[in-house]
Amino acid sequence: MIIGIDLGTTNSLAACFQDGRACIIPNRLRKNLTPSVVAVDEKAQILVGETAREYGRLHPGRMAEVFKRFMGSERQYDLGGHKFRPEDLSAMVLRSLKEDAESFLGEEVTEAVISVPAYFNDSRRKATKRAGELAGLKVERIISEPTAAAIAYGLYEKKGASKFLVFDLGGGTFDVSILEMYDNILEVRAVAGDNFLGGEDFTEVLYQLFLKRRGLEEETLSLKTRLYLKKQAELCKLGFSEERSSVMRCVMDGEEWEETFKISEYEEACAPLFEKIRKPVKRSLSDAGIRLSQIDEVVLVGGAPKLPIVRQFISRLFRRVPDTHINPDEAVALGAAIQA
Repeated sequence: MIIGIDLGTTNSLAACFQDGRACIIPNRLRKNLTPSVVAVDEKAQILVGETAREYGRLHPGRMAEVFKRFMGSERQYDLGGHKFRPEDLSAMVLRSLKEDAESFLGEEVTEAVISVPAYFNDSRRKATKRAGELAGLKVERIISEPTAAAIAYGLYEKKGASKFLVFDLGGGTFDVSILEMYDNILEVRAVAGDNFLGGEDFTEVLYQLFLKRRGLEEETLSLKTRLYLKKQAELCKLGFSEERSSVMRCVMDGEEWEETFKISEYEEACAPLFEKIRKPVKRSLSDAGIRLSQIDEVVLVGGAPKLPIVRQFISRLFRRVPDTHINPDEAVALGAAIQA
C-alpha cells in the first residue's frame, strides 16, 4: 500500500487514494492532524504527536518541535540525554503516521510520496527521504508542496495556459509559489517565503497582549507557565473563527484570569505580521516577471488561512476571494495521495 504524506512544520498528516478519490487518514485519536512533536519520557520511551506535546508542556527539556526548519543540517536535539538529528525526529513522526495508516486501512503500508517545501534544496530533500526510509517506508517520490496543492485543487485539469499563486501559511513557515500550467506541464516560476513566519506568530500576538494587560514580565515566568499561557492564547485565537471577540482564560496561582479581546484590536496588533506577508508575495511576483492581475487563481494552503483576519487580509491583498473548496490544512496531503 502507498500513501501520501504532508510532513509539516507544526502538524503532519497522511492520505490515501481509495474508490476513485483521495481521503485523509485519521490518526489513532481520530484526528486528521498529528502535531509534529517528539518527546522522550523518563523511561526513555518515544512519544509522538498530541501525547508528546502534552508531555512536553510539563517537561519542556524533553520535547522537540519545529525541527523541520533544520532538515538537512547537523543540528542536534538533546531530549533527556538522548541526541537526535532533525531527520531522526521526522522519522518518528513518519513512523507514527505509517502505523496509524496501517491501523486505519487494515493492511501494511510500505511506500509513500512525501511533500517538502518548494525552497528545500537537495540536501534537505535527501534528509526527508532518509527520514522516510528510517520510518520503514520506500519513498517513491519527494513532491513539492505547491505542486501537491495544485494537484489537489485539480489545477492540472484547467484548459490552456494558466498562472496560479499558492499561498502556504502554516504553523511555522510561510511560502508563496507561482506556478504556470501549459501543455500539461506545471512549472514553478518563482518561490519566496519566510522560514520563521506562521500561525504561531499570530498566537504570540495574543500572548503578548495578555501579558501587557496583566502587567506581566515574560522574563519572570517559568518556561512551564509560558507554554501554558501560549496554549490558552492558541485556544483564544481559535475562538475568533466563530465570533467577533474571544476570551483568554487562565488559572494563575489558584486565581482565574479572563481577558476579552475584540477582533479589531487583534487585527491591529497583527499589522506587522501582515506586512511581513506582503514582502514575499511582492518578491515572488517580481521574480516571476508577472503582475498580480495576470494570476488566474489563488490557492490557500496551511492552517493559518482559516483564521478570519488572515483570510480577509488575503482577499484584500489579491483583490479576490481565494479558492477554499478544499480544507487548506489537507490540500498538500490529498495532492500527495493522488500523486501516490
